[in-house]
Amino acid sequence: MSIPSLIDGSLSLAASTMSGARASSLGCSMIPACSRLNAQSAEFHVHSFGSVVFDVLTDVLEQVRLAGTLYFSAELRAPWGVSVRPEGRAPFYVVSRGGCLLEVDGEPRARALAAGDLALLPRAHAHVIRSDPKARPVPFSRFVKDHPMDERGFVHCDGGKGPTSTIVGGFFLSQELEATPLLSALPAVVHLRADDRDVASWLEPTLRFIVVEMSSRVHGSRSVLNRFADILFIQAVRAVLSTGAPIHAGWLKGLSDGRVARALALMHEHYAKPWTLTLLAREIGTSRTVLALRFRTLVGASPMAYLTRWRMLHAARLLRESRAGVADVAGMVGYTSEAAFAKAFKRTLGRTPGTARRSAPQP
Repeated sequence: MSIPSLIDGSLSLAASTMSGARASSLGCSMIPACSRLNAQSAEFHVHSFGSVVFDVLTDVLEQVRLAGTLYFSAELRAPWGVSVRPEGRAPFYVVSRGGCLLEVDGEPRARALAAGDLALLPRAHAHVIRSDPKARPVPFSRFVKDHPMDERGFVHCDGGKGPTSTIVGGFFLSQELEATPLLSALPAVVHLRADDRDVASWLEPTLRFIVVEMSSRVHGSRSVLNRFADILFIQAVRAVLSTGAPIHAGWLKGLSDGRVARALALMHEHYAKPWTLTLLAREIGTSRTVLALRFRTLVGASPMAYLTRWRMLHAARLLRESRAGVADVAGMVGYTSEAAFAKAFKRTLGRTPGTARRSAPQP
């Protein structure tokens, strides 16, 4: 069964709050394998220290906190166009019928999205999505006002007498979107094509389940949709890694270098340890100078700056998900001074620990 036959204008919107379950709690068995990625992962993503094997990729995926996911379905008759400024939301689009153009700020050219294609903008770039190059885009706020969704989340835009396209999409939300190392390392646009057999093997069945749940009024459907949002996101990331596409400076690029990868694995596995550049270099078996240079060149930050950011992401999650006090959280991520921790937290994430605690979902 093709994707166009699975998804049509009758789909509904599900605006939901994520339960905060870790990405890994989905279970490996629920996520279809990307064969090319698996072939590389033993050397590229997982690094062994004696009897201990630590998976840096899984550790980072667990920190991607998708605070909520909004699904929508839009039936659009050309000409039409929308200008979107996500502002902290990572949008994704699946073209189920027809096609469209996606133009992303900073990208040299527009991307043509065909039926069955998935496009994800992990770094929340401003963009335009439209039927054709001549279609004049309107701001997203105006589009929503002129074409309000019904109670099911269905949007209809009769722009003219051109061909009709159906787009199912949504927005991944993350409270630390810009600070999350995974998102900053990915390309501005993740474009997965329906004619890629590896992609089609997992995308089509995943969308089939999403369609069923979006159309369902059965209790628990929102929770199921949340889990599928996690799967879509993680699979998109794995598909990018499997292609061998160029990676921006960041921890993903750092994994391509043996010494930097070992440093990353040590800091991820033992983030509360009182690391210094000297101690880290000694554990790896290299010089401070070599490690510092290679790390900054590939990752784009010094080892200690990276460690601080990683600790703050852990701290933010602890503040949201536990009842531990700020001083206790500071100790859990390697700080002996609550004041020093609070200062580092504000400098890294742009808000105080208290604000992070108050932003946690209430039971």
